[in-house]
Amino acid sequence: MKKILVIPNYTHFGVNKDINRDSFLLVFKSFIENTSKDVEYHLPYPHGFRPGIINKFEHPNVEMFDMGKITSFAPKMRVDFPYRFFQRMLQDHHYDYIWSHLPEWTNQLVVTRIYNKTQPIYGYSHWWEVKDNGARDKNSFINNIQGILQMETCGVNSKWVKRLVLKRAKEYFNDSVIEKLDKIIQPHYLGCDPYKKGKEKTPSILFNHRDDEYTGAKWFFKEMGKLWDKHKNFEVLTTLKDREEPWVRYIGHSDREVYLNNISEASFGVNAFKKYSAWSMSTTDGLSRGVPYLLPKGFCYEEMVKGSCYLYEDREDLINVIDLLVTGRVEFNGAFDESNIRKDVHRLQWKNQLKGWNTPWLK
Repeated sequence: MKKILVIPNYTHFGVNKDINRDSFLLVFKSFIENTSKDVEYHLPYPHGFRPGIINKFEHPNVEMFDMGKITSFAPKMRVDFPYRFFQRMLQDHHYDYIWSHLPEWTNQLVVTRIYNKTQPIYGYSHWWEVKDNGARDKNSFINNIQGILQMETCGVNSKWVKRLVLKRAKEYFNDSVIEKLDKIIQPHYLGCDPYKKGKEKTPSILFNHRDDEYTGAKWFFKEMGKLWDKHKNFEVLTTLKDREEPWVRYIGHSDREVYLNNISEASFGVNAFKKYSAWSMSTTDGLSRGVPYLLPKGFCYEEMVKGSCYLYEDREDLINVIDLLVTGRVEFNGAFDESNIRKDVHRLQWKNQLKGWNTPWLK
């Protein structure tokens, strides 16, 4: 049995945050549930925040290890490498591969294991600190690239984000390095839960993204407030807890099945990204429950969807379409073809997407 050491990338733990809803953890869980059980994974977790959705009963091929305290503030977490923990893991266990989901820690791992067997490193980068998504001027982008250069292959979630990363890397690295990155970075598309018809639709709009600058949350809720003042005939379903508007309803839940059932009420979802959107698990969550989306052109969505959603030109177009939907000038609960949603969901299912991943321990 192959044994894999996972370098995790937790960004949703700490005060008032549930690690079981962490995006890395959800990707990892879906991956192991759709691949062979003849592989053993060693998964570290931050002290005091042991995930409950990964357990021996459901996932007998995953063993969890407390890696000690690390900061929950993502920009600092990327430089908070617990080298003593990983040094001990490398000394105490034989691993066939390293699977890194945090390139910023990968180069440090290579230094840490300098006197140990050098296992091949494969990776996945879920996030990039670039100006396009509102990252600070002082960030870990260069550390990320250094880590990727240590990998055989680094999966990313779309061709769009690969092009963006290479564009930003050219600002710091020469052509030789860019050529290496072009070979190492490969699109590994994330999957989708199987299609499942949920609750009856209500006159509602779904916004199930983070409250960050790059998601356009602040702008979206401001615009929906204006629209509500005009029509007063819809509500916004959201996973953001702190919204106090009377037309907003919180539908988040720590139980993923309850959450998915809740979002199935929505007539359609909205992505308000303006400068950056590499992939959207929130979008595939909605699609898996029959919720189509209004999505911006020019990002990754032309790679994701083939007919289930509406791709809008700009924010003016987005607001116009929402207005048409909520006023009935376009039928609210029939604007999108359910058969197209089913087709996209089938194509996006994990079992199909994983066929394109370069993970040698599964072959």
